[in-house]
Amino acid sequence: MSTGNTSTLKADFDTSMHAASVNTEEAPAYTQEADTDAYDEYDEESSIDSSPSPQPPQRKQSWKEIFMLSFSSLGAIYGDLGTSPLYTMNSIKYSQNPPNKDDVYGAVSIIFYVFTFIVIFKYVLIVLYFGPNNGEGGQVAIYAKIARFLKIGPKGVIIPGKTEGELDDLDLKVLARHDTSMSTDTLHSRIEKIKQHPVVIKVLKTFILAACFLGCSLIISDGLLTPTTTVLSAIGGIQTAVPSFNNVLAVSEVILVLLFVIQRFGSTKLSFTFAPIITIWMFGLIICGIYNIVVHHPGIFAALSPYYAIHILRNGGIDVFGGAMLAITGTEAMFADIGHFGRLPIQLTMTCFVYPALILCYLGQGAYLVKHPDAVVNPFYISLPGGTGSGPYWVMFVLSTLASIVASQALILSVFSITSQLINLDCFPKLKIVHVSRHYAGKVYLPAVNWMLMIGVVCTAAGFKNSNNITAAYGLGICLDLIVTSFLMLICLYYVYSLNIIWPLLFACIFIPLEMCLVIANMKKVPHGAWFPLMMAAIFCTFLCTWRWARSRKVNEELRQQVKIADLYPFFQKRPVTVDLSGSANGGDANGGDDGDLSDRGRARERVTVVAQPASNQVITKYGTQVLQKHPGVGFMYVNSLLTNSPNTLPQLYAKIVENFASIPNNLVFVGVRVLSIPYAVDERFVLAPMKLPGHFKCIVRFGFMEEVRMTEDLIKAIMKSMPIPESLVDELPVMHFYENDIIQCREYQRDERWVVNGLLKLKYTVRKLVVNYLFNPLIQLTQDFDDGHEKIERILIGGVARI
Repeated sequence: MSTGNTSTLKADFDTSMHAASVNTEEAPAYTQEADTDAYDEYDEESSIDSSPSPQPPQRKQSWKEIFMLSFSSLGAIYGDLGTSPLYTMNSIKYSQNPPNKDDVYGAVSIIFYVFTFIVIFKYVLIVLYFGPNNGEGGQVAIYAKIARFLKIGPKGVIIPGKTEGELDDLDLKVLARHDTSMSTDTLHSRIEKIKQHPVVIKVLKTFILAACFLGCSLIISDGLLTPTTTVLSAIGGIQTAVPSFNNVLAVSEVILVLLFVIQRFGSTKLSFTFAPIITIWMFGLIICGIYNIVVHHPGIFAALSPYYAIHILRNGGIDVFGGAMLAITGTEAMFADIGHFGRLPIQLTMTCFVYPALILCYLGQGAYLVKHPDAVVNPFYISLPGGTGSGPYWVMFVLSTLASIVASQALILSVFSITSQLINLDCFPKLKIVHVSRHYAGKVYLPAVNWMLMIGVVCTAAGFKNSNNITAAYGLGICLDLIVTSFLMLICLYYVYSLNIIWPLLFACIFIPLEMCLVIANMKKVPHGAWFPLMMAAIFCTFLCTWRWARSRKVNEELRQQVKIADLYPFFQKRPVTVDLSGSANGGDANGGDDGDLSDRGRARERVTVVAQPASNQVITKYGTQVLQKHPGVGFMYVNSLLTNSPNTLPQLYAKIVENFASIPNNLVFVGVRVLSIPYAVDERFVLAPMKLPGHFKCIVRFGFMEEVRMTEDLIKAIMKSMPIPESLVDELPVMHFYENDIIQCREYQRDERWVVNGLLKLKYTVRKLVVNYLFNPLIQLTQDFDDGHEKIERILIGGVARI
């Protein structure tokens, strides 16, 4: 592995916490005073760069590449939306059974307008354009975008990406220090004051994090239902032609297991393999739709009039939305999967191919139902040219089965994407992330998530048994997900893009009432199975909130335990100065002796006494002040990169060694690891800066997202060569690696009088102890990996009990 070049220029080591967008204070918003203080305390001589990871250079995509990505996206994103004609028309609530002509027209009309407004207007034109952050999609991306702009993200986390219109860090400091007394009090300025008020920002911080967790939880719960629904619906088509077939569940389970087994090949290969299937499926929908329209009822295009949508709503009530929304399942997955393919390919594929194909299919089913209303029990298969059992029937059955597998792929990739983003925001355990493409950082595969999701999907299919049962549970989570995205986008448009308040309000007035109707309509499904996605979403959301709470307490503890250099090394403590103002005016002797203590005007000079300064190698240990022993060698101490920001503090791991042993290697490097948004970090593998302590250095080691995070021998030697070590000793000096391995336990409560009389306090402590001791700590220990396969490298694990 190439070690790249090193850089020790002062300009490379700007560590302003404000510039890095790292939250180390509880203050919810940016203030001029806080930024000025941070600027004044900035120590240029002994600081290290902690700015966000450099972004990959933006290159213009060729039309050939856009076309290939658009084609590939068919095989990963549109399976869910593409298979919705299998069950949507027969899920609509009609005023009578079988439905009359107006009811069929109304069903087609309500599907058309719900699809057009939600999928095309909201997602394709607005959310896909304004929502992504750093090339990633989903509610996590919108949250990260807002949090980074307002600097209210999780404490100790550098949020990736950059926001439009964000000023350069230096410009921010200059602006903060300028006089702004010429500002005037206008309506706009009053709105801005309210908008940036600390209370508003604090409420906003809590709201967007809760909304992000809720949205992610709904997508994960949807990830359990979508594969089950699509596969069971597709395999259930066999019973339409062969009623004696009773192995729908068994065949579906086998297909679901195989679907998760092949995920390890990566989304690039799978999507390109599945793309022809969805392409043929879409053309099949177009052909069947046109055939039914021409043969059965060409006048079905009149159903595109909003009159019929209003008519069916007047007759069937808001419950009509409960079935119509099944036509837009998979929309949120389209946004969440943007990191796999990019914005433009997804927009082009949806508007130019998928949208026309689906609308023609629904129009064709409606045309058939006008002439054959009894076919409402399963309009898709019955309306196929030639009827059940014909050649076209079995062709479309095979295609629907394959398309249903692809439909599951969309939600699986969505779960991978949002989980990897949550890990990057320190809101999820650090599971292994495998990047399957060197060109797109968003194309990821998480083995642990894949197998856990497989178990959940298989159990869900076994529990619901058939497509009718699970369709009743399907939809509520999707509707709630839509409205969560709308609220997050509303805040993003107003704060991040600083649009006139009219535009966010217009967005809210158009989409939120419509999505509220979808939610209300689907709430009636709760007794019939919709309780399941709500329950699963509540479990996932509780886990995310619990993990983030525990991590924030751990970060607080790490920051609190940082040791000031002066507290460990007396040499850096400010020494007291004694000034003696006593003495007589004629301090010389009678014979004109030395009058050096008198000033020219006969006043006594001040006597200044400075207390002797201790040696620079003295340290304060548990056994008193001792001389720090140094032995030949180089030590690499791995710490949180956040702890390398402050030039005047040392991590607790270092303090433990010094206080207990008073012995360290001659050269000690505090190492922070950072994964960049580029595939390979070749040009600048690391940056190194000396500290004010002799023989101490701070180092940030950089890896691309395609690289294994591993301290190789070549990399270690390259770092040593950048230090003031004779080149002849680089291969001879012993090297040791220090890791912190604390056991995290719940802190003890002081059991005073309140403990005896307050039962809630006991319950709170019991819950906290269960969470920290039996959930958080085991997961931390499980996801830590200190072994990189090098047997020659000596590792020293130092830890204790960290109480939070």
